[in-house]
Amino acid sequence: MSLCIGAMLCGCHHESKMISREPTAVRVATVTVAEASGERLRYSASIVPDAQVDLTFRTSGYVTNVAQVRGGDGRLRDIGSGDYAEQDLTLAHIRREDVQNEVAQARAQLDKAVAQHTRAEQDFRRAEVLYSTQSLTKPEYDESQEAFRATQAVIENARAALRQAELTLQDADLKAPFSGYILNRKIELGSLVAPSTPAFTIADISRVKVTFGVPDYALPKVRLGQEIKIELGNVAAPLKGRVTSISTAADTRDRTFPVEVSVNNRDRHLKPGMIASVNLGEGPHSFMSIPLSAIVASESEPEAFGVMIVEEHKGALVAKSRKIQVSAIYDNSAAVDGVQPGERVVSGGAQLLKDGDPVQVIP
Repeated sequence: MSLCIGAMLCGCHHESKMISREPTAVRVATVTVAEASGERLRYSASIVPDAQVDLTFRTSGYVTNVAQVRGGDGRLRDIGSGDYAEQDLTLAHIRREDVQNEVAQARAQLDKAVAQHTRAEQDFRRAEVLYSTQSLTKPEYDESQEAFRATQAVIENARAALRQAELTLQDADLKAPFSGYILNRKIELGSLVAPSTPAFTIADISRVKVTFGVPDYALPKVRLGQEIKIELGNVAAPLKGRVTSISTAADTRDRTFPVEVSVNNRDRHLKPGMIASVNLGEGPHSFMSIPLSAIVASESEPEAFGVMIVEEHKGALVAKSRKIQVSAIYDNSAAVDGVQPGERVVSGGAQLLKDGDPVQVIP
């Protein structure tokens, strides 16, 4: 019982102390909605394909066929610049007889190796029997075994040569690795092609990249995943894309940092080589404005920021701590998130307050 009374007395004493505490004199400011003009940086950009490759034959030979498409006049013609090619379409192939001869020669070598291996195996089995009855010396037995093993290696080499020849035969057909547009054709029917000589250039433009360079002072305005508006002269409404690449090194020619923005191009309105413009930065916008002097360290998170909101509680004014996000600084004010227009924040003396402290507003 005495403990309960003591606790009650302590509680009464604490409550009396709280009630008798003198309010802290503070100055307040009202949260307002401010307007910022914003800053826009405009850059010229180029449209490039999402993927572009040069297609080459792996072996030399004469071009005996080029894929045919129907032209605007209704007649068939060789596929060329501007034509669309589906994935795995055979764009051209070289004379097959030359490569087929290589396959036949490789297959004949394999058959020969198999025959030699069969004979070597028979000789080795005979040597094993003779050696077990001591009718064959150890060197003769070892020689027979080595010959047998050597023919096994010859077979493996012949099989590898045959697989390579068959692969070369498959590569006699030059196929589109993905669906896209032919940008260039550098071969004609009857042309003699060599390995690594470009035959076609194909590009996938179902998605395109908008590439531009920004100087070092503008790099803070660009981040991966950022949505950016792209303007083109032939498109009425701006397009939207996301930043997918920011170079870590400046271009040595103009000292700018290359940036890539990926844009969906399913309707294929954007073509490689087009010129576009991009805008970085924010346009005019509104924000919640408070004086810089009102910002204090957050009580719950020392590394975060907060403010003291003046509220009425049981007929008295008290300061309530609230965490905020600071988005920008403008002279003596700050753009913040976490407050509402019309709320009053402590602008003078906030550093002396704790959550729940009574306050007295002074001019």
